[in-house]
Amino acid sequence: MDEKKKTASIVEIQKVFGRSPEQHILNVVKESCQGALSLPSFTDTLQTIKSHFFERNYDAVFQNPDHLPVYSARYAPSRALCYYKMFLEHPILMKVLEGGPSTILCIGSGAGSELLGIAAAMVHANPTPKTKKVASYKKEESAREKQAGEKSNEPPPAEDTAQSIATTTEATLGLENLSLSKCTDSTSGGSGSTEGITPKVAKPKKSKSNKHQVTLVMQDYVDWSPILDPMEAVVRARMQLGPERLRCETEIGNVLDLSEGLLERVAKADLITFLFVLNELFQDKKRTMLLVARIVAAMPSGAHMLVVDSAGSFSNLKVGERTYMVYMMLDHLKDLEIVHQDDATWYRCPPGVTYPLKLENMRHFIRIYRKL
Repeated sequence: MDEKKKTASIVEIQKVFGRSPEQHILNVVKESCQGALSLPSFTDTLQTIKSHFFERNYDAVFQNPDHLPVYSARYAPSRALCYYKMFLEHPILMKVLEGGPSTILCIGSGAGSELLGIAAAMVHANPTPKTKKVASYKKEESAREKQAGEKSNEPPPAEDTAQSIATTTEATLGLENLSLSKCTDSTSGGSGSTEGITPKVAKPKKSKSNKHQVTLVMQDYVDWSPILDPMEAVVRARMQLGPERLRCETEIGNVLDLSEGLLERVAKADLITFLFVLNELFQDKKRTMLLVARIVAAMPSGAHMLVVDSAGSFSNLKVGERTYMVYMMLDHLKDLEIVHQDDATWYRCPPGVTYPLKLENMRHFIRIYRKL
């Protein structure tokens, strides 16, 4: 990008965010969640949610509609800031927002953190010129073909991949023969009768036509529309993202049921995210192993998977007498290539930003995989 275009891009970003992108994101959350934040029962409901988390009783948290707006108001802000920074720091992720019409499938994303963080990152996205996109695609395709050799480009049958990973007992989850050392970590992870008031927001300004559309599919097993709908309206207005730039869709259902609709979504996705959700899924180890296998099998070649979760004991996976971090299972899948990994990193909220509730710093692991 030449200096003139770079300056224009910076000016455009500042028009949206002002002096502090992070504070702007928090203002969007506050506006979206104003109804929940003003509830007299907010503190008591939040304490109930924390108690259920401590007991790892996730159904008790999310299957009560009264909990959802409180959960979103409490946990979405810090995570949204983390995801925003994460996308900006990793060119692989920003390329999904810049390189052409793309689809991002976010598993377990009903609380809105992914919507907030990804939408904010889109404000920074600079579209790749068409000729450059074609050349880049051809270069990558050629490299993949060279690497694959005579290997077929067709993904392996889902049943074959699933059979190689999923097992019938907890003690034989496919990790025993990987010669992994025992993992220890003493740091613990971070932790509709009541609907928020729909904020009154102005219509978003029409985005520039040279910026391509991102389809964001927010999947969850309960209906978060009372939270996501007003949040989307505020995001569009405050971040100036019209539907020609950002298309939002929802998918409701238990991912462990492995519906054909979900697998069709996976087959069309350029990026699949599991952000602070894999630990919850691994309460049912066998079904989650099968889920991962089927998703990997359905992913198109070249697509990416982003996995983020607590770097502490909440990410421990017990197999027989041994304990592993959950990412160890993914690291050894033959059809996934690790393109970025960090076993423990911190996101620290910048000083000076304000929000009605305390903002939490987050210690987490990150993995970015590419489907071979």
